[in-house]
Formats: sequence, structure tokens, C-alpha cells
Amino acid sequence: MEKELELIKRQLAREKAGRQRAEDLLETKSRMLYELNQQLSSTLESLKAHEIQLVQQEKLASIGQLAAGVAHEINTPAGFTMCNLEVLQQYVLSLLNYQDSLKKSAGIVPSDVQALDAQFNIDMLRKDIPDLLEETLEGMNRIAAIVRELRSFARQGEDEKQWVNIDHLLKETLHLAAGQIKYHVEVITDFSIKKDLYCSPGKLSQVFLNLILNAGQAIEGRGHLWVSTYETQGKAVITFRDDGIGMDEQNKQKVFDAFFTTKPAGKGTGLGLSISMDIINQHNGSITVESTLGEGTEFVIELPIIAKSEDDA
Repeated sequence: MEKELELIKRQLAREKAGRQRAEDLLETKSRMLYELNQQLSSTLESLKAHEIQLVQQEKLASIGQLAAGVAHEINTPAGFTMCNLEVLQQYVLSLLNYQDSLKKSAGIVPSDVQALDAQFNIDMLRKDIPDLLEETLEGMNRIAAIVRELRSFARQGEDEKQWVNIDHLLKETLHLAAGQIKYHVEVITDFSIKKDLYCSPGKLSQVFLNLILNAGQAIEGRGHLWVSTYETQGKAVITFRDDGIGMDEQNKQKVFDAFFTTKPAGKGTGLGLSISMDIINQHNGSITVESTLGEGTEFVIELPIIAKSEDDA
């Protein structure tokens, strides 16, 4: 009996020691898991910060690409506006001198008025001044529109979603990119989306701009870009099709990979399409590509159309 009790004591001691080792191991593993979780959380926050930084860098790169074209677009109306104002200044001085001459002429007769009219070319001034002012105002409106579109592209609070007419957003982006592509690319548009989309307009503008500029760079010599929109089965579909150099199957499979680019060194970050896909995914949409080497490329974006509530209407 005594031996049996001793055996039971030893067995209990072994079980107790085993449980203690298991508890110690569990505590160690739990501590390791906690530390790993903390490290993963820290790494995730770091990756999110890097992602934001990469998106901003890509936006800056896109704006850099636009700079020359935008400068040219602004310079043209600004140039003829300044020229018009200089001419208008001379016209005003002539009119003031004409008025002074009339005041100094006592007992003036119609023939004298006609002579002064001819001397100061009054008939021409009366005809040209309205046209000059209209052209100048048009130039200033063009400058204001370019600046407004650029601010719209780089707007603050771009993460905030709002109801936006996607066709209008596309037109703005095409106007913004015109300086980069208009001399060698003919843009053909067919827009037919009637409903507003709930989206981040700044981010979608960046996607559209990437696709437009990529199409322009893929077209050697002169070519075409077809941009269309339509609604189908509760989705808004936006297509960008060009007749540029196209891609082979291998490059097409990698086109959305981060840092992949077919452009020469220093000509692209390789982030544009990767970031574009992320943005479309954030909108619960999809982006696909079809391309044939030597024939061209087509990107198709599909975005869900959400019905407006009474509060949004």
C-alpha cells in the first residue's frame, strides 16, 4: 500500500511538473505572439505610411509630367492677352487724344469731325475694341479654367468621397493632359453616364491621368485615343483605347505590378498603374487590360453605381 501511494505521489509530481512546463511554454509563446503582433502592427503602420508617401510621390511625378504642357497651355492665352492689352492701351490713348482735340476745336463743323475721325482712325477703333475685349476675356477664362482643373486634380481632402459626374471629371482631366498629347494624339470621346458616382474625385482623376499619359507615350508618331463611358448592369464603365505600340503577353501580365515599367530608365516610376489599381479597388471596382503588340492597348474600368439617398439628393 505504501509503495502504491509513493507511486501515485511521483506520478502526481510528474504531472504537476509537466503542467508547469506547459504553462511556462504557453506563457513564453503568448509573450512571443504578443511581441510579434506588436511588431506586425508597427510594420503595418509603417507600410501604410510608405503607401501614402508613394501615392503622393506618384502624384507629384504626374504633376511634374503635366508642368510643361500646363505652362504652354497657360502661356498661349496669357501671351495674346498681354498683347491685346498693350494694343488696347494704345487705342484708349488715341480715344483720349481724340476727345482732347474735339474739346479744343471751337465752332467745329462736320467736315472737321470727319478729318479728326480719319486722323485717329476712330471707325477702326470702334470695330476692333469689342473684338479685342472679347478675345482678352476668353484668354483670361481659359487661364482660369486651366488653373481650376489643376487645383481640382491636386485638391486637398482627396480621400473624402462625394457625388461626382464622372463624364465631367474625365473632360477636366483630358483638358489638363491636353498639353502633353494634343500635338500627336487625336482624342475621340463618347460619354453617356447620366448618374453621379460616389467617389474620391482627386484619386480617380489621378487614375484617368495615368491612363491618358500612358496612351500618349505608347503612341509613336501620330495616333488616336478613344475614351468612352457607359452604364451597364448597375456599373459605370470607362474605357481608354489607343492605337499605340501595344504590349506582348508577358508585359501585359505584369503591367499592374509595382515598379514594373516598359519605359526607358528615368522615364517612369513604375507605380502609376499599380496605384491606379489600388485606387479602383478602394472604390470596389475593377480595372483590366487587353493589348496586342503593334496594334494598341485598351484599359477598362468598372465602378459600381450607388443610388443616392434622400439626404444625398
